[in-house]
Amino acid sequence: MGEFIRQFELIERVLAYNPNTDEGLLNAAYVFGAKAHSQQRRANGDPYFGHPVAVAGILTELRLDDATIATALLHDTIEDCEGVTYQVIADQFGEEVAELV
Repeated sequence: MGEFIRQFELIERVLAYNPNTDEGLLNAAYVFGAKAHSQQRRANGDPYFGHPVAVAGILTELRLDDATIATALLHDTIEDCEGVTYQVIADQFGEEVAELV
């Protein structure tokens, strides 16, 4: 898989089509997802977080909204990361993102 989209690059992609993007939300989702998946690897040895970032990148190409991009970064956290629950996501990112995740 190689290098994945860095945090600032993802934000720049969204800002290119949505100058009013909630950078705080996207930055927080990126950091949270990276930390939650930090010890996980894919079968080929690549860091697991590359997958959520790749999904988020695809969604930026489709010019989707902040909640959807944040959801992409967080989409496997509840099912795959110890201690991450619906309520944790809702408390940190709001009900809309938690429902989508």
